[in-house]
Amino acid sequence: MHPIRRPHYRENAGPAQNVRTMSALLLKRLTALTTLLILGVFAALADAQDRGRGAAPAGGQAPAGGQAPAAGQPPAGRGRAAGPGYLKLFDSNLPFDPHDLAGIWTPNGNGFGGGGRCRDCGDRGYSFEFPVFTPAGQAAFDKNIPSYGRMKDSADAKARPEEHIGRRRAQPPALGNDTYGTCNPMGMPRAILYPDPVEFIVLPDRIYQHFQWGYGLRTVWTDGRALPSPDEVDLPRWWGYATARWQGNTLVVESTGYDERTWIDYFGYPHSDQMVLREEYTRTNFDTLELRMTITDPKYYAKPWVAEVKRMHLLPKDFIKSSGWASLLEDLCAPANENEFNRVIRDPSGTGKPAVPPARPAPAGRRP
Repeated sequence: MHPIRRPHYRENAGPAQNVRTMSALLLKRLTALTTLLILGVFAALADAQDRGRGAAPAGGQAPAGGQAPAAGQPPAGRGRAAGPGYLKLFDSNLPFDPHDLAGIWTPNGNGFGGGGRCRDCGDRGYSFEFPVFTPAGQAAFDKNIPSYGRMKDSADAKARPEEHIGRRRAQPPALGNDTYGTCNPMGMPRAILYPDPVEFIVLPDRIYQHFQWGYGLRTVWTDGRALPSPDEVDLPRWWGYATARWQGNTLVVESTGYDERTWIDYFGYPHSDQMVLREEYTRTNFDTLELRMTITDPKYYAKPWVAEVKRMHLLPKDFIKSSGWASLLEDLCAPANENEFNRVIRDPSGTGKPAVPPARPAPAGRRP
């Protein structure tokens, strides 16, 4: 039999020395892991930004002079090849009621979890159309520091002048100011852009949108009440105030009164207390829900801002399971977990300092 090797543990050393030796080894491994993690995150984010655009327009050329394409769509010639790009779990030609939106809908290419947004679902950003800021809007935009997109001043960012600078200014989370990094609600439309499922729970007088990511719950009222104007809102909400009505086979949702600390999307585009969001949901076949959005915010944007067309696809009710239990996952952003992740991984990555060893619980009978 071969003896067990303990190259980092000295039998004749004192306990303190062995603890220091093992701590140094752990720190070295955590530092290496952090470096790999950060490099992988930025590579994945840039790759995801390229992949989740939907199919490229046929026969188009990239716009000259760095101008944005029309109607919030991807730059011509960019995007993935044509094809469904999502799990085909239903026959799209099955009969359906266009006014029935109940169910679990997902923009995720794998249904949920990893994989990013599906090929025809659009990417995680709100729009490819260049926003036209007012002076106040430009100042608010400049203050936001996102961690999603192409890394600021990188060769990758400089090679994409056709993209607005909002998509090319990402910094490590420790240097950013994304309020979701401290587990605050995402609000809309950001929540609907994340590549995870949302369940539409339809009641006689309202529709609940239950988001798996963050486990957030948004209420959209369908009881005929009037939406307050932005100036009538005396208490802003993370999820805003929303009403809906049917126009033909399209559910039109209008909302306002959002807390200004939420962002429009992951690239850190801001909104003011004057924002009105219009969403148009159309069930185009049995398993596809199409979403068109327009933001009107005269304080921050000189003209209405039109979103890229987004899509979601229907999942079976029992597709997502944990412990044999069919339902959305409780994918909460829990401060107890997030704060420790920030301390050990995220914050050191932004400052260039070594990773911090995980905190050890206090021994029994002792108070910290």
